[in-house]
Amino acid sequence: MRVIDVRYLIIGNSAAGVFAAETIRGLDPDGQIRMISNENCLPYSRCLTSYYLGNEISEEMMYIRDKAFYSETGIDFQVGHVERVEPKSNSVLLDSGEIVTYDKLLIATGSSPFNPPLEGSDVEGIFELRTLEDAKAVAKFAPNVKSAVVMGAGLVGLKGAHGLHELGINVTIVGSAPQVLRHSIDVESAGILTRLLEEDGYRVLLNTKVAKVLSEEDADGRMSVSGVLLNTGEQIPCQMIIRAVGVRPNVKLVRDSGISVNYGIVVDEEMQTSVKDIYAAGDVAEAFNLLSDEKGVNAIWPSATEQGIVAGCNMAGVKRKYPGSLAVNSAVISGVGIISAGVVNLQPGGGSVLRASEPEKNFYRKFVIKDGHLVGMIMVGDIEGAGILSGLIRKKAKVDINYLNQMLIHTIEYPRYLPVERGGQ
Repeated sequence: MRVIDVRYLIIGNSAAGVFAAETIRGLDPDGQIRMISNENCLPYSRCLTSYYLGNEISEEMMYIRDKAFYSETGIDFQVGHVERVEPKSNSVLLDSGEIVTYDKLLIATGSSPFNPPLEGSDVEGIFELRTLEDAKAVAKFAPNVKSAVVMGAGLVGLKGAHGLHELGINVTIVGSAPQVLRHSIDVESAGILTRLLEEDGYRVLLNTKVAKVLSEEDADGRMSVSGVLLNTGEQIPCQMIIRAVGVRPNVKLVRDSGISVNYGIVVDEEMQTSVKDIYAAGDVAEAFNLLSDEKGVNAIWPSATEQGIVAGCNMAGVKRKYPGSLAVNSAVISGVGIISAGVVNLQPGGGSVLRASEPEKNFYRKFVIKDGHLVGMIMVGDIEGAGILSGLIRKKAKVDINYLNQMLIHTIEYPRYLPVERGGQ
C-alpha cells in the first residue's frame, strides 16, 4: 500500500481549493501542497457551464487558471477520489487504496446534484448540469433533441434552460415551487422574470412536478426519453430531461470520522472543523451567516473564494477570521439582469421595505431595512450600482431611509462610493 506524506493536503480543485492553495503558497513558499480532485482538468468556473453549453463561450474561457498553474504554484496535482478522512492518523484513503498523510487538511469537495427517486428515469436522455463533463455530455446529445424538459426553476435550472434554448431547443421549465428562483427573489420580481421567459419562447410550469419519465426504444435498441408525465396528468413530449432540483454538500468522506456535520461540514470563524488542523471551505462548509450569526451553507462563488483564502491563511499559521457569508445571486434572464443580496423576504414585524416597480419596463427594486440598516435588496432590469448596495449590507452600515428612497428610482450612489446613474442619464 502506497503512503504519501505532505504538509498541506487540499481535496478539491475548484474556487475554494484554488484560492486556499494560492494563499498558502504566498505565506509558505516551501511547504509541500498536494491537491486531489476527481476531475482531471484545470480549475474552471462551474457558473459558466450553461454558457459553454449554449456555445456562448469556449472551453478555454471556462478555466480560471492556465496550464502553468500547478507547476508555477508548486502544487502536486493528483486525480483521485477520497473515500474517507481518518483524523486519528492524519490521513485520507483514496479509492485506489493509496493513503495520503498530512499536517493540515482542507476539505473543499463542493456539492453534488440531489435527485429524488423518479419513476422511469433509468433511460437515455436524462442529464444533470453541474460539471464541465456534464455540459459536454448534454452538448453531444443535443443534436438529437427538438424539445427538452428542465426539472427545477432555481438558478441552475434556469441557466440550463438558457443553454438549451441557445441551441434552438424548445424548453419547458417545470418547478415545484409557486415561483421561479424562490430562494433568491420575491414573488413580484419572479413574476417579471416568468413573463420574460414566456415571451422568449420558454414554457414555464410552476406548482408542478414530473411524476414519471416516458420512454421508447430508439434506433439502437436502447430505451430513451420520449416525454414526461406531470402530476397534473398532462404529458409533455420531449427527447431530453435536465434534472436541476437541488444539490447537497459532499460530506460522505467525513461520515463517522468525528468531524461535526450538520447539513454541511460545520466550521468556526477560522474555517476550521471540529477537529484540529482540518478545515473546510466552499459549498461543503457550513459557516457563519453575516446577517444572522447563524451557520449555514452559502453555495456561491464569492463565498467559496473568500472562505478558501481564510482557510489558507489559518492553515499557514496566519490568523484570520471569516466575516460571514452573504447570499448574493445574479443572472441575466432573457436579456434582463437581476441581482439580489441578503434578506429578500422580510418576516412580519422584522423591519420595513421600500419598493419601486415598473413591470412593463422590466424594472423592479426592493430594499429591506432593519434597525436602520440595509439588510437586503433585489434589482431587476437596471442593476448598475448593485455593488454599492451589497457593500452597504456587508458593512452593516447605518442608512438614511430618505436617501434609500431616492435610490429606488434615481442615481445609485452613497458617500465614499462613485455614483452610477440609471440608464446612463
